[in-house]
Amino acid sequence: MKRTFTIFILTLLVISEVMSQNYKQAAGLRLGGSGGITYRRLLGSDAAGEIMLLGQNHGTALVFLFEKQKPAVLFDDLNLNFIYGAGAHIGGADKSYDYHDPYDHTNYRNGYNTIQLGFDGFASFEYLVPRYPVALSLECKPYFEFFDNQNLGIHLFVIAFGARYTF
Repeated sequence: MKRTFTIFILTLLVISEVMSQNYKQAAGLRLGGSGGITYRRLLGSDAAGEIMLLGQNHGTALVFLFEKQKPAVLFDDLNLNFIYGAGAHIGGADKSYDYHDPYDHTNYRNGYNTIQLGFDGFASFEYLVPRYPVALSLECKPYFEFFDNQNLGIHLFVIAFGARYTF
């Protein structure tokens, strides 16, 4: 995976020297907590919609986000944006747990399938590389899960690194 990611980033850097400040779409990878692939489409000057296919909470989830963005610093010389938003996710998971019976000294593995459904938040600092169509970001995507081990679940610190090709 590390080798594939390195080849992906080097390919993006070599492909073109297009200015990346005015991109309309971005597609890429999210590595870390709840990693997967992402696609972002700008809807206006400061709004965007994003779809993520992520591996989270022992399953796979499809995440839909609405995001707003603004410059992270007072000066426009540094291409650093603060992006924040909210959305929802749906998916499926295979939960399993081990059980040891102390009377007959055997181990059992029990499991069940469950739906993943919940609300998501999103906050990110995104840096647009000036001479290349690449956006690098540090992201936090906390989420609230309705069916987390048959209870409600809150996952706050889901941090990831993002790398997107902008076009």
